[in-house]
Amino acid sequence: MAAIPQPQPQPLGAAKVETGGLPSQTGQIPVHPPPPLPPHVENARVQRRSHPSRPDLWLIRKWAISIVLALACWSFYVVAARVCTPMIRRESSSGLGRSTGIGTLVGFVIVWLLMMGTYLRMLFTGPGSATNHVPRCEEPSPSEYDLHNSPPSSAPVHEAFDPPEPSEFAPVQNLVHETLQMQRVSSEYGAEVPLKIQKGIRDWRTVERPIPALTPNLRWCHYCEIIKPPRTRHCRHCGVCILQYDHHCLWIGQCVGWANHKFFMIFTFWGAIFCIYLTALLIATSVKSSDTDGQVIALIIMAALFGLFTFGMFAGHVNLILTGRTTVESYARRDQHDAESRVLQQEYGYFFHNKERRKVQKKWQEEWGNTPVDARWVFGTKREMWEQEMGKSPLGWFFPIGRPLGDGIHYDSNPRFGSRGEWLKKKDWPKELQV
Repeated sequence: MAAIPQPQPQPLGAAKVETGGLPSQTGQIPVHPPPPLPPHVENARVQRRSHPSRPDLWLIRKWAISIVLALACWSFYVVAARVCTPMIRRESSSGLGRSTGIGTLVGFVIVWLLMMGTYLRMLFTGPGSATNHVPRCEEPSPSEYDLHNSPPSSAPVHEAFDPPEPSEFAPVQNLVHETLQMQRVSSEYGAEVPLKIQKGIRDWRTVERPIPALTPNLRWCHYCEIIKPPRTRHCRHCGVCILQYDHHCLWIGQCVGWANHKFFMIFTFWGAIFCIYLTALLIATSVKSSDTDGQVIALIIMAALFGLFTFGMFAGHVNLILTGRTTVESYARRDQHDAESRVLQQEYGYFFHNKERRKVQKKWQEEWGNTPVDARWVFGTKREMWEQEMGKSPLGWFFPIGRPLGDGIHYDSNPRFGSRGEWLKKKDWPKELQV
């Protein structure tokens, strides 16, 4: 019996060409090559293939650390030598005496040491490299990827679903260009939607909510040659996959991830306390002093600016921990809002039909419940989520000791999401959660 010829698999990303079923002179249906990629895309791919896992130069990654250390040493010099020492010697123009100078210096040194101790712990604690926990492997074949309901893409599977950098995630759309030029915008949700003028008003009951595209079960990193665990992504600055990647921090010269996010939180806490204490201390002594010290004034400005920055970072990351998100994952909510706004604008315009808009939004709310699109890793109580990140010991919440719970690979997930992170409608939730 003759063997049945097997069809040749089509190369991944190749375009399908409609020929109307007409064969060529050779008796075969002509297959045209896919259209060429834009130059910047092709150049980026060439660079990735030639340097698959090369981190930035050490000096480029670590230069900002010298700024932090210099500012810390400068603040110690100003407070110890120019503020407290004259008090201790009873030579200060502020009229404050020795006891005040000694007490001020002791308090400052304690806070300074706590801030510097947590910073040094951050510098010497890695974020958690996935290559140390996951064995290397060959790239899975296309048949091993589960791409059901995933968006079409001309990129390889591992590139199509690799989350972009935060600065590239959900690029800002030019509203005027979209409206006047009626260009096609490609959303993060996989479908290209033409912006066109609506001739009629669509029934609000038929407007479907845009949902994020699913990712494949196997997320293979072609840089590190591993199957990436959940919440893991490759950092192009460090040249390695990071467990529970949050962001690449300039001030510590490395990523913030599963293994060191706890210490990042403690550092921002003590950094904010230090800057607030320093600002208040210098303002109080400057008000009572008859002389104006330029270095003191400059340090007040620097401490106030860094105090606002570190306090904002601390408050923001407290919110991320309690809502089960990382910095990168938090962009999904903004992207979902942008996608829904585009759908409503395309159906009902920008300024009119607000009643229909509200009806559509209410329908979506009833169908999907109150679960945000980025709540996949929300579980248990707020305290349980806090302890997963910061550890069970309250002492470890304020001092750089202990470690986070878990292994950085396995995570409890929200039952309102599917096994692959599908954002489920309320009717698909577990029965006990539908009430």
